[in-house]
Amino acid sequence: MFKTQKLVSFALLLVLVAVTLGPVAAQDKPVELVFWSMWNESEGQALVIQQWIDEFEAAHPNVTINAVWNGRQNQTLVRTALAGGTVIDIVDQDADQIAGGLMQEGFGLPLNAYLDMPALDEDVPLRDVFLPGTLELFAMDGETYLLPYIYNTVQFWYDKRVFEEVGIEVPLTWDEFLANNDKLREAGYAPIAAEGNEPGYSTFYLANMIARLKGPGFLLQTVEDHTGEMWRDPAYLESSRMLRELWDRGDIPAVTVGYVWPQGQNTLAFGQAAQSLVGSWLPIELSLQVDPGWVWGGFNFPAVEGGEGSVADTQALLLAFMIVKDTAHPDEAAEFLRFIMTKENQQLMADQALVGVTRIGVPWSEAITDAEEAAMNAESVFPDVDGVYARYPEFLTTVLWINYADLWQGKITPEEFSEHMATQSAEYWASQE
Repeated sequence: MFKTQKLVSFALLLVLVAVTLGPVAAQDKPVELVFWSMWNESEGQALVIQQWIDEFEAAHPNVTINAVWNGRQNQTLVRTALAGGTVIDIVDQDADQIAGGLMQEGFGLPLNAYLDMPALDEDVPLRDVFLPGTLELFAMDGETYLLPYIYNTVQFWYDKRVFEEVGIEVPLTWDEFLANNDKLREAGYAPIAAEGNEPGYSTFYLANMIARLKGPGFLLQTVEDHTGEMWRDPAYLESSRMLRELWDRGDIPAVTVGYVWPQGQNTLAFGQAAQSLVGSWLPIELSLQVDPGWVWGGFNFPAVEGGEGSVADTQALLLAFMIVKDTAHPDEAAEFLRFIMTKENQQLMADQALVGVTRIGVPWSEAITDAEEAAMNAESVFPDVDGVYARYPEFLTTVLWINYADLWQGKITPEEFSEHMATQSAEYWASQE
C-alpha cells in the first residue's frame, strides 16, 4: 500500500512539473521549429530574438529553432513558401500587415487556449501581462492569432531643448498646437518635418484627426460603408481643411512635397524643423544624426474642440508573432512565445533594441519615455489607418492612399477629396460584389 501511494505521489509530481514548465518540458522527442522573420540578421531586434532562441534551446534541449532572416518582405516570402509546401512554424511581421495578410487568409493558429495558461514569471494568465488593448487590437471572431511583442506609438517627436528655447509647452489642443507653430516659425524653425512621398506616414494625420473628431473606429466604419456616403460626413471636410491649413500657413514647408524619405525627418535631425508626426522608432533611426545633447520628447496628437475623441487615444503600431496553423508542433511554438513574454526577456528587447515592448511593467529606453507613458495611459488604442491597413489593404492602396496623396500634395481640394472618396468607395465596393 505504501509503495502504491509513493507511485501515485510521484505521478502527481510529474503532472505538476509538466503544468508548471509547460508542454515542452514533458516531452523529450527532438522537435525542430522553423521561424521566418521580418528582421535582417544584423538588426538589434534580430540579435535579441536570436538570444531568446539560444536561451530557449538551452532550457529545452529537445527543441531546435531555425531562424530565417528575410527582412521586410517576409510575409510575401512566407506566403510563397507555404504555397510551395515549405514547412514554417512561426513568423513575425508588422501586426497590421500580417493581420491583413496571413491572418485574414486563414494561416494563423488560434492562441486563446495558450493565452489562458499562466505566465512563466507571474501567477496570472499570460493574456494579463500585455499592455491594455494590444492583444485585442487584431482579434478576429473572438480568437487571438497574433502575439504582439514590440509597441510603437505614433506621436509628434521633438527636441525638448527647442521647446525650451522658444518658450512653448506641449500642446493639448489644436489651437495650442497652431499657436506653438507660429512661435516656432518666428524663431526660424520649420514647425513640422514631414515626407512628401510616403502615404503611410502622411495618413498618420488623417487617422489621428478623425480619431480626435469622431473617436477611434469611425474611419474604419467609413471604409466599411459600401454606399460611400459616410465620406460626406462633415468631419472629413473639417479634417482635410485642418491638414491644408498646415500647408497654407507654412507649418509644413512647401518644399516638403518633393521630399523622398528620409529627407523630411532629416530636417528634424539637422535642427531645421521642430517636430514630426511619426512612430516611436524615430529616435532610434536618427540616433546617429542628432547632436549628443538632443533630448527627445513625444506628445500625442492634440485634441480638437468639440471632438468626440480623447487626447489619450493612442495610435499603436505593433509587431507580432504568429504561429502557422499547420505546424506539427503547436505546443512547442506556443511555449516559445510564452518564454519571450517574461519580464526579463521583454526587458532585453527594450534595453538592447531600444524599442517599446508589450509587457506591463517593463521600462522602455529613456529616449521614448513619453511613448511608454502614452501606451500605459491610453484610454483606447487604434491601429494603422484606424484598422483599414489590416482589414482592407486593397482598398487602402487603390482608393484611399491615392486620393489622400493628392490632398496631401495640394492637387485636390478638401471638398474634392470627400467627393472623390464617396464616389470611388461606392464604385470599389460595387466591383467587389
